[in-house]
Amino acid sequence: MMNKPVHLFLVSLLIVFGALTTYFQTYNLDLGYQLMIYVAGFITIATGFIFFRKDTVHFKFMYPGLLTFLIFMVIPIFFSLYVSFTNLSTGHFLSENQVKSLMLEERHLVDDSKVVTFKLYKGVDNYLISTPTLDGLSLFNIDNDTEVNLVSSKDLNENDFKELSTKEIFSIREKLRNISFLTRDDIKLSYYRVSKLAQLNPTFVTNSKGELINTKTSQVFTPNSETGYFTSSDGKTKLAPGYYVNVGLKNFYSIFKNETIKSSFLKVCLWTLIWGVSSVFLSFSAGMFLAIFLNDKNLKLKPVYRSLLIIPYSIPFFISVLIFKGMLNKDFGIINEFISSMGFEKVSWLGDPIMAKVSALLVNLWLGFPYMFLLITGILQSIPASVYDAAKLDGAGVWRTFKSITLPLIMSSIAPLLIGSFAFNLNNFVGIYLLTGGGPPIPGAVTPVGETDILISYTYRLAFEGAGGQDFGLASTISLFIFLIISILTLINFRLSNMTKEEA
Repeated sequence: MMNKPVHLFLVSLLIVFGALTTYFQTYNLDLGYQLMIYVAGFITIATGFIFFRKDTVHFKFMYPGLLTFLIFMVIPIFFSLYVSFTNLSTGHFLSENQVKSLMLEERHLVDDSKVVTFKLYKGVDNYLISTPTLDGLSLFNIDNDTEVNLVSSKDLNENDFKELSTKEIFSIREKLRNISFLTRDDIKLSYYRVSKLAQLNPTFVTNSKGELINTKTSQVFTPNSETGYFTSSDGKTKLAPGYYVNVGLKNFYSIFKNETIKSSFLKVCLWTLIWGVSSVFLSFSAGMFLAIFLNDKNLKLKPVYRSLLIIPYSIPFFISVLIFKGMLNKDFGIINEFISSMGFEKVSWLGDPIMAKVSALLVNLWLGFPYMFLLITGILQSIPASVYDAAKLDGAGVWRTFKSITLPLIMSSIAPLLIGSFAFNLNNFVGIYLLTGGGPPIPGAVTPVGETDILISYTYRLAFEGAGGQDFGLASTISLFIFLIISILTLINFRLSNMTKEEA
């Protein structure tokens, strides 16, 4: 039974949690983030349900883990899914409400307005504004006052205040914009520039339909849920920036119907599979060969050889990749310097499409084989020597022993790790991006994609490096394909390795 102090503390904690989620929902409601509102509401209801019912006591212990799993795993997946159905990209990063607020804040100078110079001074609690052309000297509170009369006050002395610099005035410009400065003729002046006041009118106003009306041209701009812009009634003018909207399956159609994007995407998919399979096969084969070779009882200095072979594994991955990038440089790399000294032509290791792929696989082999070497060495040392003695008595040769005993025992132990290594290499962003940057570029591609790009690096470049801007919608769509491809291939690998079968 829970004691009273603990119960009160728990209730207080839940109240605070509820208040925070309510504020979070209100904040996101203003910004137009409907999905985050639903998520926060679900978490709030689930929390109350778990902690205020007696028959859910077992969930209270699981709650921290479940909440962490939800926030860091489930929500990002669903958010990526949500973004894939939107046009979230350069020019469409804001919500409709944010764009509307931005437009309503826009001001323009009245045609016959007189620009008035001012100086601003700061006292202990108040500010002093001086407008020499209007003979005005007024005291005001920047946090509370909304209107200030620019009438000269002889009781105020500018020397009692500290004059603010241009930088200091600029830092409080948002607060100054909220204040109207009234002249003797009751003309409202607003903050216009640093040290300048002027008569400003809002460029846009809104009506009951949520439309924006340009006060200078009287044009009406209606929100268009298909394009994500406020568009004029004749459809010829649209206001920038736009806002993100649901575009349905447009991003998915563009992958398979846009021939330029389709060809690049299929090319990247094929190379991704080749990259994943080849990386696992090469590192496994090299690691197994070296492990078997160094497992010979008659070989001397085995500890020295093993220590040397795991050096690549002990160096941070990204440092090794950057070192190889320098070594493979066509003009200054040590490898081409050596080739040139022997009278051969320098090789464009990272500039030629074929050689760039070969280079990426060789570098990944260098970085990956020590891991396989360590694993297989441990497996080999766990195999009883009597098994090999029995095979030798039965007349089995070296190849027959390897094929019928060594390889099956290695595969039965390492198959799950090969699957994990395969999934890792499909998402090996660092190995590709730091070495080749995805290059060399594919000729004629309309999206930022290169010959050595795998799906994960292609997604990154779409989201952050597009020449036409960032495209998170299309990038999220491709990330879903990565998820599906890895899931399907992993299930196939599980099936082939019999890992789903229960042991008798």
